[in-house]
Amino acid sequence: MRTFVVACLTVLSVPLSAITVTPLSFSELVAASSAVVRGRVSDVRGQWTADRRGIESLVTIDAAEYFKGDLGARVTVRVPGGQAGGFVNIIPGAPSFAEGDAVVLFLTASGPSMPVVTGTTQGVYRVARDLRTRGLVVVPPLIDAGPTRLVRGDLERRPLSVEAFGAAVAIARESR
Repeated sequence: MRTFVVACLTVLSVPLSAITVTPLSFSELVAASSAVVRGRVSDVRGQWTADRRGIESLVTIDAAEYFKGDLGARVTVRVPGGQAGGFVNIIPGAPSFAEGDAVVLFLTASGPSMPVVTGTTQGVYRVARDLRTRGLVVVPPLIDAGPTRLVRGDLERRPLSVEAFGAAVAIARESR
């Protein structure tokens, strides 16, 4: 019984925190981002945070094109969570990447610091090959619902060709 009480007190003494992410509309996502890059993940490296209380991943992207801004041919972004040594830190709602992933990232960069993904998972769009046309399409993330309700089969959630996606980013930039 004493062990149970000590265990309960230990659990209750650990500070809890939560992350709340307000869904952004596509226009808000474009406006909040300093760069929008399409490319391929060439490296994912986990490391301990500076305070050694968590793990973050450094994700390197070989840029194919920029729809907004320009951070160079290779850009490394900081993402919460990952693996460092034998330890794994999974952050609910944080994007995960693997070498070879084709992505479009909405990035926020401030000064000399390393860019981060805007809106966590909201700023990660996967790129895939359309089986019918064999062209590349950009697939919106599931969380990109904005203030509206998600509806299965919604035409607004359909994948767009890379060219159409670039045009949508340009339209959103002009509307601000």
